[in-house]
Amino acid sequence: MNRRTAAASWPEREALHDWLRKAQGELTFARLAKRSAQAGQAVSEQTLRRAFETRLPTEKTVRIYAGAWGEWALANTRDEAGRAAARSAFEACGLELLARAVSAAPAGPAPSWPPPTYVPGRIAKWTSLTKALKQIHEEAGQPSARRLAASPKAAGRLSKSTIRNILNGKHPTFEQLTALLEVYGASPKTTNGMLAAYWRIVAVPEPPAVYPCAVVERAESEREARLVQEEARLRYRGIGSEAAAKEADWRRLERWVDSLSDEELAALNQQAAAAPGHDLRGELIKVRDRPGEASGTPPAS
Repeated sequence: MNRRTAAASWPEREALHDWLRKAQGELTFARLAKRSAQAGQAVSEQTLRRAFETRLPTEKTVRIYAGAWGEWALANTRDEAGRAAARSAFEACGLELLARAVSAAPAGPAPSWPPPTYVPGRIAKWTSLTKALKQIHEEAGQPSARRLAASPKAAGRLSKSTIRNILNGKHPTFEQLTALLEVYGASPKTTNGMLAAYWRIVAVPEPPAVYPCAVVERAESEREARLVQEEARLRYRGIGSEAAAKEADWRRLERWVDSLSDEELAALNQQAAAAPGHDLRGELIKVRDRPGEASGTPPAS
């Protein structure tokens, strides 16, 4: 019997396999694995083969197949937007078929490890979350990543490498953490405590940027917005002379510099180089030291 069809044991899985075959086209597993590596999402040839065998594929594997389809099926499509939309729709179809196959999967044997009952305290750091997961893993009798991944509740959601990485400190996504807790058979209190810890951690805002380039980018963004507004006003008033344009440029720059705080000005003046083709520091110095500052008129050119 063909190994690629041997595991199609229920309709939803057969539908998923049909989609995978369509996505793969004439590509070999080796070629598909090579393309996944080139796309920065390396998946082994063995993992790609297993998508048709004993276990349901993960979402990552489905996305790899969708990417392969997008390359060969849309190779002659010049419309980039249309190509991206078609690939996205095809990928969404594959993920939907995977979700249906997971939901309809026959119930497997109950896990042979005791369900953990450990309830974490108020966790607010990734390191503490990893430590709590290890405690849960220990309460479950320290089952191997292979056994955990073979659990029916892990099908299509967690691979053994993903489980191993999470237990070694890699930050899980919300979906991965939820799936792993289901695989362990964690109690509702344990699950609620761990998921609350996850949201508590990811809700912490990033520290404010102190690198001058961040200040420059923000100031430049605000300046560009003002330029667009000023140009629109000039067009509305019908002013098109060179003198009027220079006056408008000067006043836009003046208002922008005046709007900066002392800290932002200091950060801008300390940066080593402005954006390519634009001497921002030179403009700042020119505005700050310009003649006729009291009268508010630009210096003579």
